[in-house]
Amino acid sequence: MLLVGTGLRAQQVPGAAVPVLSSVPNTGVVLDQGWKFRAGDDPAWAQPDFDDRDWAPINPNQRPQLLPQVQAAPIGWLRLRLQVPDSLRTRALVLLFQQTCASEVYLNGRLLHRYGVVNGAPDKVQPAGFTADPLEVHFTGPTEQVLAIRFAAWPPLAWFKDNINFMRVRITGLPGLLRRNVERTVVPVASFAAFSLFLLLSLLHLFFLRYNPAQRANLYFAIYAGTGALGFLGLYAGWSAQGMAATLALGMLADVFLLMSYMWAVRALYALFRFSTGRIYTGLWMALVVCLVLSEFTQLTSFSVMTSYSFAFFGFVALASAEQLRLTMRALRQRQRGAGLIAAGFVGALVCAFIYAMLIITNSQISFRVSSTLVTLMALFPALGISLFLAREFASNSELLLVKLQQVQELSQQALAQQQEKQALLAAQNELLEQQVAARTQEVAGQRDRAELALSELKTAQSQLVQAEKMAFLGELTAGIAHELQNPLAFMKSFAEVSSELVDGMSADPQEVGVGAGLEGEILAGLKQNLQQISQHGQRASSIIKGMLEHSRSGTGQRVPTDLNALADESLTLAYEGLEAEGKGVDATLNKAFDRNLKLVSVVTQDMGRVLVNLCTNALYAVRQRQQQALVAAGDEFQLPYQPTVAVSTSQIHGKSVEIRVRDNGIGMAADVKENVFKPFFTTKPAGEGTGLGLSLSHDIVTKGHGGTLTVESCEGEGSEFIITLPA
Repeated sequence: MLLVGTGLRAQQVPGAAVPVLSSVPNTGVVLDQGWKFRAGDDPAWAQPDFDDRDWAPINPNQRPQLLPQVQAAPIGWLRLRLQVPDSLRTRALVLLFQQTCASEVYLNGRLLHRYGVVNGAPDKVQPAGFTADPLEVHFTGPTEQVLAIRFAAWPPLAWFKDNINFMRVRITGLPGLLRRNVERTVVPVASFAAFSLFLLLSLLHLFFLRYNPAQRANLYFAIYAGTGALGFLGLYAGWSAQGMAATLALGMLADVFLLMSYMWAVRALYALFRFSTGRIYTGLWMALVVCLVLSEFTQLTSFSVMTSYSFAFFGFVALASAEQLRLTMRALRQRQRGAGLIAAGFVGALVCAFIYAMLIITNSQISFRVSSTLVTLMALFPALGISLFLAREFASNSELLLVKLQQVQELSQQALAQQQEKQALLAAQNELLEQQVAARTQEVAGQRDRAELALSELKTAQSQLVQAEKMAFLGELTAGIAHELQNPLAFMKSFAEVSSELVDGMSADPQEVGVGAGLEGEILAGLKQNLQQISQHGQRASSIIKGMLEHSRSGTGQRVPTDLNALADESLTLAYEGLEAEGKGVDATLNKAFDRNLKLVSVVTQDMGRVLVNLCTNALYAVRQRQQQALVAAGDEFQLPYQPTVAVSTSQIHGKSVEIRVRDNGIGMAADVKENVFKPFFTTKPAGEGTGLGLSLSHDIVTKGHGGTLTVESCEGEGSEFIITLPA
């Protein structure tokens, strides 16, 4: 049998048909005849004199799925007996391997090279790359040469792509090697060029998107170009990767990104032509997933001798391209601008895909140069079509923008002229306005002077009212002092008169009055007791006067630690006695609930005493008013059901503040009174009985002077409660 153009022919020899390597052209000779196979492992099988007549013939240059005997063997051997004429034994020849396994190559029993790690245990097999390094051979010795290959299949590969033959051995000379190396540089160079172009297109359309965000097609086209760039980057990296696993992984990533780029191209067309996506678009995404499974995990899907990888991959490319063409034709029927340019790009891609498919179907030999060129053009034609259209749209928008910019400049000149006219008119109006403002300023200055005079008079009147409030408070203190001093002075007077009579009795003649020594002693004891009583009541009067003076004098403004329980007690007593002295007393129940654990609080004692006296006085006044109203209503004071009550309490709140409450069951306050009760000069008392400054001054002392709060809770007809809160 003669293989035209290969240089390899079969020659009948005794016992077997041994191929004869008659010549080695520049394209090389594929050694796919005369191979024999046997599963197992024996180093003797590499020797040239080993009898391999009972071995099974095999063509290793096929896909692994078509070689079940190889897939079933964890380790095995291939042997080829080859007749080499004398004319070729003086030439330097090269063996080129493409394989999906780990292998060891022997020539006439001598180990030439190891590609990966061959091992009988599948998990220890380490294959080299799909394309092994060239192996230089020199045929010496006898005319019949024996090429033996010990191999171990890599099990994971069985689950993935099925478009790679198990083992392809080609022999060539140095010119053929150079040609092969040149061809192998085409794929990475083309892949990197396509990566660079797609990356540039992605960045360009991102710029277009930023310039015109309303054109969403730029976004989808940028994604389309970006995924395409990643796909070609995977192809480029796969050619330079070391090891079958890395090459396979990068190839799978490249397939994923390249197929996804077609989907984003479809999405860009939907947006570009303003078509709504529907079931076809959703179906394409589902088809993408199916085709990825079919193309990458072919062990699950292979169903015929045709490679499912090629048909799945290029089948989806055809589907996506057909949808792109359908959208473009629809846009052409609607006479949308740029549809023809885009259609030309997709037609070019379909033509390249059709050519590639036919080459695969006819089992034609496809070189790296042809394969890489067709794949690159299939991806590049649609990208260029859409990119040229969007670039033309961008240029048209730019031209339109320039026209609008010129119109804006003309309008700006018109607006500038109008603005100058308005400025001249405004200058005249400003001059008139300045004259009016000057006249108005003089009038306002006169009004301001009169307002300042009125304010000065108001402040004077306010000072007088404050002074009157102080004098009223002083009057209350004076009345309290007089009332408090009345009892001790009366006692002192009475004891002084009795003592005087006793002294007069002792001054008389004892014989006349009949006073004995014992009676004289009793008189002296009585005088001593009277003097002690006079001293005690004098001290009481002194303490009363001292306390009253502490309340009446203006303080130094310095805070000192103060017992608020004692201060509240004294203030309630002072207020009660003061009203009694003025004849405005009331028979009220005074309740005192003081916290015994209350700590000393730093306050201005005189100011805080003035506040408490004022609150207690107001409480007593309120219960007196209600008692008078109840008395008028009842007509008989003995049948009066109302009992006036004033309560003062202190408490410590969480150790952070102190609370003083002054509560009465008097007449209470209406809502409008409650809102204004702390305003200066606001009072509900009859004319002459109050200035309306007491609660206002008290509020300022508590809030401004001590950083506390003074609030009121009141219900008309039921009573009021004033609450002082001070920092502890």
